[in-house]
Amino acid sequence: MADEKEVETTGHQWDDEEGYPLKEYNNPLPKWWLYSYYATIVYAVVYWVLYPAWPIPGGEFTKGVLGWSQYKQLDEEMAAGVAARKPFNDKLAALTTAEITKDSQLLQYAVSAGKAIFGDNCAPCHGSGGVGSRAGGFPTLVDDDWLYGGTVEQISETIHGGRAGQMPAHLDSANGSFTAAQVDDLAQYTLSLSGSSTDSAAVGRGDALYHGDAGCNYCHGDSGKGALLGSAGGEKLDASIGAPNLTDGIWLYGGDAKTVRTSIANGRNGKMPAWATDTEGTNRKLDELEIKQLSIYVHTLGGGK
Repeated sequence: MADEKEVETTGHQWDDEEGYPLKEYNNPLPKWWLYSYYATIVYAVVYWVLYPAWPIPGGEFTKGVLGWSQYKQLDEEMAAGVAARKPFNDKLAALTTAEITKDSQLLQYAVSAGKAIFGDNCAPCHGSGGVGSRAGGFPTLVDDDWLYGGTVEQISETIHGGRAGQMPAHLDSANGSFTAAQVDDLAQYTLSLSGSSTDSAAVGRGDALYHGDAGCNYCHGDSGKGALLGSAGGEKLDASIGAPNLTDGIWLYGGDAKTVRTSIANGRNGKMPAWATDTEGTNRKLDELEIKQLSIYVHTLGGGK
């Protein structure tokens, strides 16, 4: 019988009391594993040479012979995106909004760009998709109830220069001129314009105040249809007043009796900042092309007319 191959050991041996030596065997790793391990070392060294890798004093790092960096790649990708959008942007800048709406491809691009601009700048107030916020007094953009007009041109004007609306306080304790009872009567008349009042006597007294000492009709119109649709004394109202329509049951702050009374008693103040680069207002400004894209998007939310 051939001699058995002796098992390779490390040469380290422990001798027990009965003479049976304990040996430490040497079981080498498979060569494929070792070669793979060595390959990773070589790969790491090559990577360190080619790409940014090691921090160095002064907050810097080794640049790598290829000169690549994530910042450079981002700049290149951003530049490529700008170049890809340039033909569309040039067309948008040259055409009117009416002409843009006739080109389905260009309209789709404008809406897509406007949606991104809206998400970055307008959604914090008007909500995702333009649903608005009653608690904050931010109007919804998805209905046909507009304070200053819902055409693309009017929306663009609003975005460009902003809006400032003020409803004065009427209650004497809030620097107004009317008693609590008179404010109650005005609230009941206001509610009656949309069919919500239940106190006919108060409505009659409120009617006299609305068209008389309170002078509400000079902003909301004789019939309460607001600055866009209403008139006072036979003269059409100035749409820039921004007074809301009181007859349609759509309320910015809420249309229940308590909220309507609060609006009349204490007044309301709303401000839409100007977004154009040549105006004062927010730190984030929009150029003319961005305003055009945003106006088209807002118009397509469902509330434009």
